Amino acid sequence: MKTLIAFAALAFLGATACASQGGQTDTTEEIVTTSTVNPLDLRRTTLIVRDMETSLAFYRDALGMTVAYDQELTSPGLSMREGADGANRSRLVLLQANDDFIGMLGLWQFLDQTEKDKAEPDAADFTPGEIVLLFNAGNLEEVFPKAASVPGVRVVGEPHPRSYPSPAGNIDVIVSMLVDPDGHTVELNRLVRDPR
Repeated sequence: MKTLIAFAALAFLGATACASQGGQTDTTEEIVTTSTVNPLDLRRTTLIVRDMETSLAFYRDALGMTVAYDQELTSPGLSMREGADGANRSRLVLLQANDDFIGMLGLWQFLDQTEKDKAEPDAADFTPGEIVLLFNAGNLEEVFPKAASVPGVRVVGEPHPRSYPSPAGNIDVIVSMLVDPDGHTVELNRLVRDPR
């Protein structure tokens, strides 16, 4: 009887090993299947800001992003920073929208500010080197007026319909454009129709 149980156990282990090898083949097929997806995630975009509280009034309070990280740091390696004092004390706040891994926004303020840090930002002129942050807001009608009323924000365009051509048909959105207190262009839109 003990021999029969031992033989059954060995047979079971052998079958399990064969199934595992088959599972490994399946895993390889999964890797091949998923390898066509770009493995790169854009985790965060970080903006250099002049005044953290003003920036938080826009991104956290008006747009509704949530604070995931808020710490004071030193960055002694930033020797190229104008007026660098060797310590480069700063405050970094990371905000998240609807995902806790991708699409985060960093706000980074240097605390020992130089004259350049305090200067008014350049005009958002849509030239190379400028960025446009795009937020898709399902509640655009609520968010836009809050964002537009933050001190230092400039409205470039009120919410209006716009269509983007695609092979599957037009992608329809409601688009608005603002400039934040530090001169970063922000598009707030609401997706209406996407046939892709």
